[in-house]
Order: sequence, then C-alpha cells, then structure tokens
Amino acid sequence: MSENTSDRKTSAEDKVPLFEKISYGLGLASDHFATVSISAFLMAFFTDFLNAGIKASIVGAAIAVARLWDAFTDPAAGRLSDGCRSKWGRRRPFILVGSLTMGLFFPVIWMVPETWSTTAIHAWLFITVLVFYTLYSIFSVPYEALGAELTPDYRERTSIFVVRTYVQQVYTLFLYWMMPIAMALATLPHIAGEVEGVRRVSWFIAGVIIVAGMFPALFCRERFKEIAEKEVEEHKVSFIDTCKSMLKNKPLLIVIGTICFYLFSIMLSMNLAYFVNTYYIFGGDTLQGSTLSAIDGTFRIVIAVGAAFAIKQLADRIDKHKLLISCVLILMIGFAGTYFTTLPGRPWLTLVFKPFISIGEVGFWVLVMSLRADVCDYDEYKTGTRNEGMIAAITNYVNKIAITLALALSGVMLDGVIKFDSHLDDAAMAAIGQQADSEWNALPEEEKYVPVEKTYTSTWSVVKDIGGQILTFGAKEKVEGVSYDDYKKNLEQITIMKKNDSGAMERLRVLYTLPQVVALIICFFILLKYPLNSTRMGEIRDELEERRGKTSHE
Repeated sequence: MSENTSDRKTSAEDKVPLFEKISYGLGLASDHFATVSISAFLMAFFTDFLNAGIKASIVGAAIAVARLWDAFTDPAAGRLSDGCRSKWGRRRPFILVGSLTMGLFFPVIWMVPETWSTTAIHAWLFITVLVFYTLYSIFSVPYEALGAELTPDYRERTSIFVVRTYVQQVYTLFLYWMMPIAMALATLPHIAGEVEGVRRVSWFIAGVIIVAGMFPALFCRERFKEIAEKEVEEHKVSFIDTCKSMLKNKPLLIVIGTICFYLFSIMLSMNLAYFVNTYYIFGGDTLQGSTLSAIDGTFRIVIAVGAAFAIKQLADRIDKHKLLISCVLILMIGFAGTYFTTLPGRPWLTLVFKPFISIGEVGFWVLVMSLRADVCDYDEYKTGTRNEGMIAAITNYVNKIAITLALALSGVMLDGVIKFDSHLDDAAMAAIGQQADSEWNALPEEEKYVPVEKTYTSTWSVVKDIGGQILTFGAKEKVEGVSYDDYKKNLEQITIMKKNDSGAMERLRVLYTLPQVVALIICFFILLKYPLNSTRMGEIRDELEERRGKTSHE
C-alpha cells in the first residue's frame, strides 16, 4: 500500500525550470569526470602501466594524504562560500573558478616522466594529487551546497535530483568508456602504450570538467542568497559553534553515515574492478578487461534511465526515507548475487545481477541527496542560519575519508591480503623478451603474422579504428598467424598469472563483492532511525517562512 507523502502541492514559484535542472546536473558531470577518472586510472596507471615498481599501497597513501588535507580545504571552502556576498551569488563564483583550474590541472597528473626514478615518481604522485584535490574542494563543496538552494519544496528537490540522474546517465555512458578508449589508443602505432593512451584521454576529460562545470555557475539561481545574508547579520555564529551544531544534527549524521558506508564499499570494489576484470576473468588482457567494465556500465545506464522515472513516481506516493530503505535492500541482492556470477572466462555472466545494482543505485543517490537538502532546512530551523556550505563541506569531507580509506585499504589488500602482483621487473621483462625472440622466430613462416603499420588520413579514421576495436569487445583481428607483439604480450600475461596463485584470485573475487553487502546492512539499520518525513518538513517550512519570509524567485 502506498503512503501519501503530503497533501501540500508544489507551487509554480517553487518549480525549477528544466534547463536549470539540467545545468545543475551537468555540474555533476564535471565532478565525476574528475573523481571517477582518478579512481579508474590512478591505481592502474602508477602500479601497472608505468611498470616502475610503484606499490599499490603507495598510491593509496598518496590519496590518503590528499584527503587529510581536505580536513582544512573543505570546511574553508564551505565557510567562505556561506559568507560570500558577491553580486554573482555565494556559490557560483567558486564553482566557476574551481571547474576551470581543476580541469586545467587534471592532465598534469599523468605527465610524469617515465625515465624518472621510483622516488621521483612517488614525489610527483603525492604533489599532483594533493594540488588536484585542493582545486576539487573549491568546486565540489559550493556545487553540492547549491543543490539545497534551488527550491524550498520537499517534492521538487527529488525532481531536481531525478533530472540530475538523467543527465548523469548520459555522460556516464562516455565516462565508462574512458579506460577502454585509452587502452584502444594504446594499440595505435603512433601512440604505442597504455601510458600515452591515458595521457591522450586526460585532455578530453579536462575539457569536460571545464565546460560542464560552467553550466551551474552560469545558469543556476541561488534562491536563499538574500535570506542567508540577512541571517548572517542577525546571528553572528562562530565557526566552532557551527561545527558543534552540526554534530547535534541527528538527521544530518544519519544521512552522512549512510552515504559514508555505501561510498566506502563501492570505492573499495571500484579500485579492484580493473584487476578482477583484467586478470581474474580475462587472464591478463587489459583491453578485454576494460571493455567489460564499459559494457557493464553501459548496460546499467539503460536500466537506470527507467529506474529514475520510477523513483520519481514512487516518491510522490511513498516517503523518501522508506523508499531509500527499499533501494538499500535491492542493492544487497545485487551485490550478493554478483559474487556467484563473477567467474573466469564468463564475462557475460557477470551482468546477470547488474540490473538490481543499477536500480538500487539510482534510487539511493536520488533520495539520499534529496534528504540532505531537507536537512539544510532542518539545520536552519534549529540554528537560525543557512549553512548549506558547511553541511556540504562536512558531508564531502567525511565521504572523502571513506573513499580514502577504501583506496588505501584496496592497496593494502592487493599487496598484503590478496597478495596480487602484476609488476614485472627488468630481469623478468628481459627474460620474456629473449623467450619471445627465440620462440617466435622458430615458428614456421605460415604461423607468423607481421602487421602492416596503419596510416591515417584524418582524425575520423583514428576514431573509426578505435570504435571498431571497442565494438568487437576487444577481439583481435582475424589474421593468419600470430604477431611478435601479441606473442610477447601473451608471455607477459602467463608470467603474471603464474606469480599469483589461485588463492589470490579467489581472495580478489571475495573482496570485490562482499564488502558492499556488509556496508548495506549497516546502512539499513542507520536509516531506520531517520526522523524526518514530508509532514514534518512541511511544518518546518511553514515556521521558517513565518520567521524570515519566503525565498527569492527572481
């Protein structure tokens, strides 16, 4: 039986125009192209592609240091944007500057000289990641705060995040293909290598970060700007007192805890996904493994579009937090089932439970972010001031700590628990080279294949060639015989797999799927304690408007 959330109808003045919702959603594209790309590329790039002997635990430590620095940058960005009195608004100037600088710096991370020593590469990694996440704070904290200021309406907030989800599915389609495109580029003669493939793709990602980030800065309205400025004058609240009030905000702590536990689990598995797909399922084939990840993501996008529409319809009938609990249960089923369908040499089987994950994830993020916007009103009701920036900063920082722990733990797990090692030292590479020379040259001529170097007359010819590789799921072109490069690559994969026993592969599979189930069980019990519903939020809005007036709709 459905539960009517409220008799209060969304007024015309509370509705946000569709273009403004889309513009806000594009800000998430800027955010995700920055952070998801870092998560997808960083571990593989420094530990595998560079082949410089960088340990996974070192990469995790670099992320951890940057996240500890966020303890200062996130609250600073939140506090500064809360108190900003620019004629362009409190959030939008930060969003514009943040997206521009973050995008320009993103390619720098991958430009480390390959000839440098391991120590020098360590230094480059730590410094560039620290700078990048500082710039990310300038953008992300005001952007997340802006989402709570687009409308004061309980239902319209859910609609905003539903539209953001639609936008997310469109750009995520491209985001999922960044790794396979980089791997496909790596096979082209004039690029030749995963390192350069990642570098080429990083420039495209930088452009998306900049352009998408400009949309919320230029086209979204801050409807609480005047109210916030008035409340700051009337209530002089110190930074410390603001932080203390946050710690007493039960609904905020529940929302943060829910996001934190879930983010921890999915980031832990995301960092292991490259190794599961490449080595566990495909025995070391990087292009096949990255393409499976992209096909997985594309398949889930198709499901997610319909799921977002269903969530919007259900949210008009069932209270947000109860619907969110249902999504958590769906996610449990999806992740538990994935353990049983992740098997060597069976890539299509891994997709069986992905619809559950897609439906659950869409509902989770739409509803939990809508709840966070409501919590901003609850905080104003309790404290007398609008603190969207600080709420976004604290939420972001705690979430970053969760992500950092996940990335650091994934590195530790790879090195110490799973004990998976994909690094081949100079001696091993030299031995493989000698073996490949000897064995390939000994093959009969009819069993050899000498590829003709490809030439391209236009950029479009390059795009078509890469697209063909992707659409064939990374399959090799059917030719008579085997090329020297393929023969050598196969020997490298065999050597790596021999270094890692079957126990390592099974541990990789377990830690890739089951932590999410544990985290979701915790989320389920946390959400049972959430105290706000549509009726209570309607009462809070009425009292706030009587106390300080309505929001601006100009």
